[in-house]
Amino acid sequence: MRFFKCERFFNRLRVCLLLAVSLFFACQSSPDPSALKPEREDIDTEDGIASIARPPTIEETFEHLKRENPGDILDDDFKTLRRLVTSKTYLDFLRRNHPIDAQYQTFDAFWKIAALDPSQYLPFLKEHLEKPAEEDIANVHLFAVHDRHVMTREYHGENPERFQDKWVKLARGPGMDIALRHFVDDDRVNGFDFALLLVEITLYVKETEQADAALAQEFLNKHGEQDALIWIALEDPVLIGYILKDFTDPQVFLKWMRGEFHQ
Repeated sequence: MRFFKCERFFNRLRVCLLLAVSLFFACQSSPDPSALKPEREDIDTEDGIASIARPPTIEETFEHLKRENPGDILDDDFKTLRRLVTSKTYLDFLRRNHPIDAQYQTFDAFWKIAALDPSQYLPFLKEHLEKPAEEDIANVHLFAVHDRHVMTREYHGENPERFQDKWVKLARGPGMDIALRHFVDDDRVNGFDFALLLVEITLYVKETEQADAALAQEFLNKHGEQDALIWIALEDPVLIGYILKDFTDPQVFLKWMRGEFHQ
């Protein structure tokens, strides 16, 4: 009886030894988990991630905007273009390609900041003011935006007199700020030089507006009527803001774009 018990014991021991030996050789022959994935596959995965992370080019953004906004870009009141500049695709493009030191959620908010770029006013102001300050730039910008709007509405056949009240308010507000800073001192009030400055602002705006029309015509000649506005929006968002602010009739805009109002 003891013999059988010993035999069963050794049988179990033999089985355990066999299992241990088999497990040992199985571990020795198993592939390294870190080597299961081919090296080339790792490279492909990294390339794929890099491709996804890469921001779209301006050409890719143009195509994306075209797909998102089908139809006539020169429709009534530029409804398609207004929808385009409010899209996430366009706003993301602005944040990447035309960054400004401010957070914004709408195109209008972006434009109000970007259009007030001191570099476009400083050369002009240094000719007329001894030491132009940020407040001067902001005040002259208000006059410039108003004058440009009035000029454009005249192209639409509107009477500029209807905008006179707005100009008077500007003269009494921002205009007086400029006057008190630069044209009034203890000895004199130089109203003539101040009046001349206001005239010069209008002439400066007219010159700038004509230059923008010439630039828009270059886009028209290069890209055609349907694509020119989208390319202006991509390359010169401040100009597209002026267009949307001042124009409502696409046919009037095309005449302006072709320089017909400046002949």
